[in-house]
Amino acid sequence: MREHFLTRSDCYRAGRTIVPRGIMVHSTGVAQPDVEVFLRSWDRPGVDACVHAFVHRGGVVQALPWTCRAWHAGSPRNGGVSANNTHIAFEILEPAGHTYQGGTMVGYDPEANRDYFAAVYANAVELCARLCRQFGLDPLTDIVDHAEGSALDIASGHADVGHWFPKHGKSMDSLRADVAARLGEEETEMDQQTFDALLDAALARRAKALEEEPPSPWAQAAWERAVALGLFDGTKPRAPLTREQAALVWDRLQPGAES
Repeated sequence: MREHFLTRSDCYRAGRTIVPRGIMVHSTGVAQPDVEVFLRSWDRPGVDACVHAFVHRGGVVQALPWTCRAWHAGSPRNGGVSANNTHIAFEILEPAGHTYQGGTMVGYDPEANRDYFAAVYANAVELCARLCRQFGLDPLTDIVDHAEGSALDIASGHADVGHWFPKHGKSMDSLRADVAARLGEEETEMDQQTFDALLDAALARRAKALEEEPPSPWAQAAWERAVALGLFDGTKPRAPLTREQAALVWDRLQPGAES
C-alpha cells in the first residue's frame, strides 16, 4: 500500500475527523482501471467526492488519513446519519471495456475480467482485514457496501457493489467471510510466532544455565582427563560443542600437536 493524500481536495482541507465504526465498500461506476486518473482528477478543489483509499489491480493507494471525514456516502434518503461520519470508505476500480445504462453494466465480460476481479477482490479483503485489526472492527457486522448502506439509511441510493460482485460469484457476504478468515489466519500466524519466540528464549536460557553447571557425575573423570591433556580449557563442561570446536579437539589429539 502506498500513500497519496488528496491534499488539494476540499474534503481534505475541511479537516474534519471521525471515529471509525465501520467500513463502506464502493466501486467507481466507470470503466477506468488506472488509479492515477482518479488521483489527478480528485486532487483539486471543487470535487464533491473523496474516499480514504482506492483499491486497484496492483494494490491500494491511501488517499486520506483513516480518521479524516470522507465524502462518499451522500445523504440518506430517509433522514439517517450519513456514513460519512462513521465509516472508512474505499473505491474499487473497475476494468476497462464496459459502459453503464441506468446503473447496469453493459458489455461487461466476466471471463475476460476474471483475473482482474480476483486481484482487486483480494486487495479489498486485505485492506478490510488491516482496517478491522487497526480499529477493532467486526468483519461480519461492520463492513457494508454502498447499496447496503442505502438500505440501512446511512447512505444515498446506489447499487454498488452488488451490481458487479455476483458476476464473479461473490457478494458482500463472501467478502465479510473472507475478511474474517484472513483475520483468523493472522491470529494463527501470530500465535505461532509468539510460540517460536518463547521457545527460542527458553532454549537460550537453558543453554546459558548449562554453561554454568559442573560436569555430570558419569563424565567427571573423562572431563578431568580431557582438561589435563589440554583438549579443553576446563570451562563450560556442559555447553554444546560445535563442529569447528570438535575439529579443534581432533587436531589436538594428533601426534605432535601443541597443547
